[in-house]
Amino acid sequence: MTLSIVDLNKWLGGRRVLDGVSLSAARGDVVALFGDNGAGKSTLLRILAGVLDADGGRATLDGASILGPRAAARAHVGYVPEAADAPAHLSPRELAALVAALKRVPLPDEALLERLGLRAYWDRPFGGLSLGQRRRSCLCAAILGDVRLLLLDEPTNGLDAAGVRELATLLEERRAAGTTILVATHDPAFAEAIGATRVRLSAGKLEA
Repeated sequence: MTLSIVDLNKWLGGRRVLDGVSLSAARGDVVALFGDNGAGKSTLLRILAGVLDADGGRATLDGASILGPRAAARAHVGYVPEAADAPAHLSPRELAALVAALKRVPLPDEALLERLGLRAYWDRPFGGLSLGQRRRSCLCAAILGDVRLLLLDEPTNGLDAAGVRELATLLEERRAAGTTILVATHDPAFAEAIGATRVRLSAGKLEA
């Protein structure tokens, strides 16, 4: 399995947000996480992305740990948070340049900028962008380099219908190329459109 999560646990504010979560996915699999607000979906993605530390358990990508921001395998993980935020003074160009430098990969090419509709606000600061514009900008940065695991938190929020269709097409291409995709969503139609296997988080526990 490309992605292996075993007995992952997390406590926040005295509450057990993740309770022994285990999940595996092969190369090219798409998994949609459903669950009520507060079920632990975002927390799980943030741990896999290296934003939060786990309080127990393991998570590996192609056999190498991805837990913690210093894990070497994190270079193969792309992440778009729910708020699709970045420092307000940064432009999408600067965010992409920062990610490209950290991963030691090329900047996005013109074709990707045109496809995501980024050209019109490529040099505008994040603080002045809409949610949909921020989301497209973060997605551009997230897919730079050799991304084997793509983590998306509520990726359709802020996108219009055309944007949702374009996102579904892009994810299908990534899936065909072998990227494993984990999506937290409340949108069953989108999950169906991207051919995702649906699982549910409830009170920190994963239900198939």
